[in-house]
Amino acid sequence: MAALPSIPDLVGGFIEGIGISNILFGISIAQAYVYMQNWERDPGWMKCLAISVVLLETGNTVFVQRQQYFYSVLAISNPFLLAKIDWSIPVALIFEIVSEVLVQGFYVHRMWIFSKNFVLTIGTSILLLCRYGFYINCIIGTVRYKTWPELRAAKGFRPSFISTGVVIIFTDLVIASTMAFYLYRKQSQIRKTRGIMTWLILYFVNTGAILAALSLTSLITFFAAPNSLLFCATILLYDRALANALFGALNARLLLRTKRNETVTFGGTSLSGNAGIHSHELHKVQVHVEHDTLVINDQSASLTGSDTVLKSTQSLNSSHVKE
Repeated sequence: MAALPSIPDLVGGFIEGIGISNILFGISIAQAYVYMQNWERDPGWMKCLAISVVLLETGNTVFVQRQQYFYSVLAISNPFLLAKIDWSIPVALIFEIVSEVLVQGFYVHRMWIFSKNFVLTIGTSILLLCRYGFYINCIIGTVRYKTWPELRAAKGFRPSFISTGVVIIFTDLVIASTMAFYLYRKQSQIRKTRGIMTWLILYFVNTGAILAALSLTSLITFFAAPNSLLFCATILLYDRALANALFGALNARLLLRTKRNETVTFGGTSLSGNAGIHSHELHKVQVHVEHDTLVINDQSASLTGSDTVLKSTQSLNSSHVKE
């Protein structure tokens, strides 16, 4: 009978990975808090998405802590537990896969909005559905088999695990490259947000590369370290990185909104895209600059939030306010 691997060999990398995942979980919660402070203008489904991901990541973290306790505390008194698949493994994976379905669905939706490419969107969706089918088969394996050696030796587990990793690497790269490409095309059309658009392009490229690297690492560690749970740690880190990518993308939208709502100040009064103007009082206001003169074409417009009120008569179509 082969000797059981030691605790450091089996779960050393796994426990360290859990520690890193806890840090990433805290960062995602902080990002979610920032987003929730500024989500008034977002649709209801997007708010539900953010809340759902937070709850799912929290539930996953709870059961991951149970895994840490099982393999690093209980296994000390009974080394034979090292080979056992704890019940918290499949439960945590269920929380993880549901969270990833929501986040990847959001990215596919954004990809469709940017590209309007039906074939690309449907093809990516089919690949993701195949990936989740393979993933569910792996979760079923953790329930059916009681030990890690049995799971690794199972006939259908290894092909499912490999297919899951390969498909998710490809889809992550496709989504990231598609978003970056269409953002680059829009960059030249929106001069005010050119700097932010460049930052978003780099963000999506780097995010896609990091996610693909984590998936590739899980495949490598699965074969390179057969007596270790290190591959489980990389799967967990992938989930945390994906959640952080979601909230990072949601918060990046705030930068675009801020850039769009630039303020024009004259005569002690500030005009912005939103502040101080009631929509029901505004019929038509046009502001543009001609040389050194600010031209306001105002028809029945009033500005609230200050003591300055601009009124126009029927015969007056424009007024010039010199700096």
